[in-house]
Amino acid sequence: MKLTKYQLFWLLFSMELGMTYLLTITPTFKEAKQGAPLAMLLAGLAAIAVTFIAVKLSLLFPEDTFVEFVPKIIGKWLGNTVVFAYLLLWIAHAGIMLREYADFVHLTLFSATPLWVLVLFMVLVIIYAVHGGIHIVGRCSELIGPFLLLSIVVILLFSIPNLRPSRLLPLMPAAGIMPVLKGSASPASFLSESFLIVMLVAFLADKKKAVSSGLWGVGVTGILLLSGIINVLMILDNTVPAKLKYPIYSVIQYISIMEFIQNLDILMVIGAIFSIFVKLCIYLFMASYGTAQLIRIRKWRSMLWIIGVLIFAIAFLPPRSDDSEMIFPLFWQNIAFPIFLFAIPLLLWMIGNVRVRYTRSKQT
Repeated sequence: MKLTKYQLFWLLFSMELGMTYLLTITPTFKEAKQGAPLAMLLAGLAAIAVTFIAVKLSLLFPEDTFVEFVPKIIGKWLGNTVVFAYLLLWIAHAGIMLREYADFVHLTLFSATPLWVLVLFMVLVIIYAVHGGIHIVGRCSELIGPFLLLSIVVILLFSIPNLRPSRLLPLMPAAGIMPVLKGSASPASFLSESFLIVMLVAFLADKKKAVSSGLWGVGVTGILLLSGIINVLMILDNTVPAKLKYPIYSVIQYISIMEFIQNLDILMVIGAIFSIFVKLCIYLFMASYGTAQLIRIRKWRSMLWIIGVLIFAIAFLPPRSDDSEMIFPLFWQNIAFPIFLFAIPLLLWMIGNVRVRYTRSKQT
């Protein structure tokens, strides 16, 4: 299984875009209000920093996955404990994302379809895709990514007649910088899922391109998200988006060019489904491949159905859609982001650098 630098770029771009667009705009406006664009800019910069740390950490052991090199850095027992915690986190996150996908599709397209049917169908599709290997998912992203990019550009262009530039000012809210920092936490936590690159660099054919592919993937996503939140602000002002479940979906429904070009919200729905598909495939691959490596099973594909069943079960743990779309994002923002996506990788990178330099000095 080998990934090209372009596949890595499109994988990160495709998996980052959909859920971040859907779930982070509302909390950003709730906290930052007028400073929402500035908050999104800070979130993008934070995600780039996390991606840089994750890539540099991976390049210390370029032929190993996260599951393999963590024990080499901090020891077998502690390393395996940390890896096990990450595997649990990835499985739980995939299950909640699956539920969020099903709730969104149920609300926008198939309100009469039982929720379990939507969940089961997606689980079967991602198992089929991942069974071919991560390079197959990479090839899918090379088709899905350009479609997502084109859809977002079309939506942003057709939104121009509805924009009110005067609503952008002032850039900083009256309450100062703190609301902006609080508003940046939610999008930063979702954009920083690019940390999963620690399981992908080992499969990259040209390791030297890992940094550029990773940073470009997150950077382009951040620019599109910033453009989207600016459009939402100029169309809905700074108070209405905080009251809506999916502000970007509502903004798209405003589009009407000569009463001919309308109903572009279908592009948003299809794009979100494609994006979530790529993200779920990556998480399923990481959890299955990583679990197989941890318990030393050579045929990692045998874990796909076990992990798939766990993800399916977790998707139905939240009794209501609000629980998966409000409570879990808070956990991801307040615990997963600062600890699992930033602090632990940074610490591993620092310790790993010392170990690698010490080993090289002994060899010379």
